[in-house]
Amino acid sequence: MSSGKFIIGGIFIAAAVVGSIPLFFHDYKKMANSLTGQTSSTSTISNNVSKVTSGSDVLGKYNGVTLKRSELSTQEMQSLFDAESQSYKAIENILAKRYFDKIIKDYMKNKGISNTNAAEQMFIQEKSNISAEQVKQFIKENSENPQLKGKTPEQQEALVKPYLQNQAAGNYFRGLISQAISKGEIEVTGASKPATPKINVDISNAPFKGSANAPITIVEFADFQCPYCASAQPVVEEVLKQYKDKIKFVFKNYPLVQIHPEAIPAAIAAECANKQGKYWQMHDALFENHKKLGEETYLSLAQKIGLKIDDFNNCRKDQAIHDKINADIEYGQSLGINATPAFYINGIQLMGSLPKSEFEKVINNELSEKN
Repeated sequence: MSSGKFIIGGIFIAAAVVGSIPLFFHDYKKMANSLTGQTSSTSTISNNVSKVTSGSDVLGKYNGVTLKRSELSTQEMQSLFDAESQSYKAIENILAKRYFDKIIKDYMKNKGISNTNAAEQMFIQEKSNISAEQVKQFIKENSENPQLKGKTPEQQEALVKPYLQNQAAGNYFRGLISQAISKGEIEVTGASKPATPKINVDISNAPFKGSANAPITIVEFADFQCPYCASAQPVVEEVLKQYKDKIKFVFKNYPLVQIHPEAIPAAIAAECANKQGKYWQMHDALFENHKKLGEETYLSLAQKIGLKIDDFNNCRKDQAIHDKINADIEYGQSLGINATPAFYINGIQLMGSLPKSEFEKVINNELSEKN
């Protein structure tokens, strides 16, 4: 996207409804594919779901046998929920686009503008005005960003200002659409909103931090070589810091061996650090070094966090450690996980590297239900 030009419409509306615009991300076709959260991909839901979309537990029949939602497997129920959610969101996005079109028509009338594209650009520029001081402050705070290093101040500004304008536009549209939905000005009536299934995730033998009896349990299935998993970690830390003793955070290995050759060795390194009581130190260090994983890195990190190297190396040869990681992979597959990171907040699935607000929605709703 060229600087100063804004693309308004379906993509921006979809971003407003379900996601945010990532740093310096100007390819809107790619943005459309990333709206539900960025993930790396490869290939026991409770049956007491409080609400079903069709108004009936019965889905259909095969060979004269009636099939109910409550009889679906984990993968089947998650697959059905995903499909129903996509349909519901597609309708919501269409309504949101029509809602915005009406705003633009009124704007054109008030401003005496006849060209729709010009009106859209003027409207969004009004709603996303960024000062020179904001641009300078952002450049100062992100001076180590590889897309800014080595560039002249003019080049940096040419990159940063459109990004900040896009970010401001995204924030405006999210607020606009969210408010319209809450007021009933946008309402989906042609489809029922699917009830989010809750998955009873087995967290036995998995490392955790936080209060063991916390009202909220977050389980993350992730891959130490996955860039999206690495980008999700700062958000996870913000969430844990915000909610403190209200959250128990659990980590489950889900190495994507088809695309990340160092994913299993890294998981083994973390498990062996756990044997010496330093799992989270290794966990954090592996994500910080996810671009350069390998034998040299594992040994260097083991020394840095104070592990006994002989014990660490012997542990990495232990078949029981390999078996534990393979069991995690098989378990994740049984849940239907096909990408990382995958989060379960009290059993409610969130997929991808998402903004903190997405976690807050689920956590706050779960806390309100418990009070």
